[in-house]
Amino acid sequence: MKPKNKYPMSGEIEYNYNYKIRTSIIINYFTSLETMKKTINNLRCLGSEVEIIVNNDKFGKDTDSILEVLNQKNDRIIISKDLGERRGYHHGAGISNASEFLIFAQDDDLAPDNNQWYLDCLKEFNKDKKLGMIGLLKGGLNYGLPNKITYHDEYKKRYVSWLATGPLMIRKDLYFKIGGWSKEYSQVGEADGGADADLATKVYFLKYKSMLLRTNSVKEWKRRFERGDNLIGDDLKKLRPNVYKRIDLNYKIYVNKYKKTIHSLNKIIQNYNLLL
Repeated sequence: MKPKNKYPMSGEIEYNYNYKIRTSIIINYFTSLETMKKTINNLRCLGSEVEIIVNNDKFGKDTDSILEVLNQKNDRIIISKDLGERRGYHHGAGISNASEFLIFAQDDDLAPDNNQWYLDCLKEFNKDKKLGMIGLLKGGLNYGLPNKITYHDEYKKRYVSWLATGPLMIRKDLYFKIGGWSKEYSQVGEADGGADADLATKVYFLKYKSMLLRTNSVKEWKRRFERGDNLIGDDLKKLRPNVYKRIDLNYKIYVNKYKKTIHSLNKIIQNYNLLL
């Protein structure tokens, strides 16, 4: 691709830069270097319409290693100091050149080495211009309530009121219209479980929809590939007590924020699902 500037300071004739990026993939890095590097390499099959932005939230550590794979002209890296995942995603969104979509991915989730999952998402967005957000891991209804409903592997697609990060894909213009990630779910450096649920819920207030999509290709994303967490319940809470204290608080924040609309929203979503 020829540069618009005919007199490049670098002396290069070709910039090999895409001025028409469609999608930004934003990864917040803090724990899982090797998995993230494998993911970046696997994402190259998506082609030049995608740019990759890494927020290195680890005080700049491992930057040289990350740049070994973050080596395309449209790639960028941000250096921050343990600000937390939600802030990392928002910083990435702020410098995105994408015209249509943002994808938020975690550093410990390994992407497939094919583009079918991405094409599956684009197909749904193209079919329904009021589909605002797609989650690829899990989601459901009644977040933070005793009757919380969680869906994951047993279906192909379903409209939901909440989604969990891993990854999330949202229309870029809609992301900024709803104010992006809400701030109340974490202080700097804290876990922010619940902010992803909140993001999916806010979509509905602008008359858009949030969908959980679990095609066979989507399921090829490998959750927590490097860390291999296999602890559950009380064992995991003992290992990461502060994380779960914050999550318990965030349940309360979410319910208090949406308690007047949860039941009416469930009815709206139920009607949407009847049309699938």
